Amino acid sequence: MRGSRRGFVTGAALGGLVGVVNSADAAENTPQVERRVLGRTGASVSILGLGLGSAFYNPFEGDPEAAHQFLNRALDLGINLWDTAFVDKFSEELVTPVLQKRRNEVFLISKSQQTGYDAFMYEVERSHQIFKTKPIDCFMLMNLNPGKGDVDVKSREGAFKAAKEAKKKGYIKHIGVSGHADPQILIDVIKKYDPDVLLTTLPANRPENGRYEDELLPLAVERKMGVIAMKVLRHARNSDLPSGELIRYSLSLPGVSSAVIGMGEPDQLESNAKIAADFTAMNGGERAKLSQLVAQNLPVGLPQPWDLPGYEGNLIA
Repeated sequence: MRGSRRGFVTGAALGGLVGVVNSADAAENTPQVERRVLGRTGASVSILGLGLGSAFYNPFEGDPEAAHQFLNRALDLGINLWDTAFVDKFSEELVTPVLQKRRNEVFLISKSQQTGYDAFMYEVERSHQIFKTKPIDCFMLMNLNPGKGDVDVKSREGAFKAAKEAKKKGYIKHIGVSGHADPQILIDVIKKYDPDVLLTTLPANRPENGRYEDELLPLAVERKMGVIAMKVLRHARNSDLPSGELIRYSLSLPGVSSAVIGMGEPDQLESNAKIAADFTAMNGGERAKLSQLVAQNLPVGLPQPWDLPGYEGNLIA
């Protein structure tokens, strides 16, 4: 199964910004990925987060030893923010052997799509049992989406109650929310429930007329939430746009602590880690210029992957 999934952000597709790094050379020559404080959680997290959805577990299906080598290499590079979810097939089980040995080095995120108290609490408890380690650093209410029933803030009331109870019981440290279907439901939920961490789409093409970036992000910053960007490459997959610059764009937005990218190939890991280690922020003018370039090169009106039937939110990039 190795090599079956080579997405947009392979070393060969970095638009000439970085080259593919040989793993042996990288062990000695690659500097550590930069870190930032994740809002009011106070945690120091790598600006490059490791997405552990299907982009990770599909290439390693049937080869857990290779997966563990990949995860250990990520930690050696300083990538300590790991993002998994209950719905991501066997992702939680696949990462657990490495977590048990290096738990103190990881800021661990898991998530549940359940809306009711009992179902959400079940998934929190099961994830906690799978990891067999100390509390999960952040557990999120996943994929808030009006198209899947999140018509108002009350739709996840039971899940939030369960999350707060799980925090009291010591299963989790922080409560988060994630979504990429509608900025308004996230804005309403933040105002109502005041979670600790936000995981949302903040790519250079500025979806929803820029509302994620111009309205949702400032609200999260005002609340001192930790903000993690996702889908920073997903819109541009299979295009010729420079992925290194797209990553830089999202990481340059004020208030963003990390960008989570789904990776399952060593070359992807090395190349993206180099971007994050050599990171320099874009100014507002540079971001605006890149947004214009993206708008000129992406087809207009095509549905995004998460709009298609069967999408379950496990393709992080």
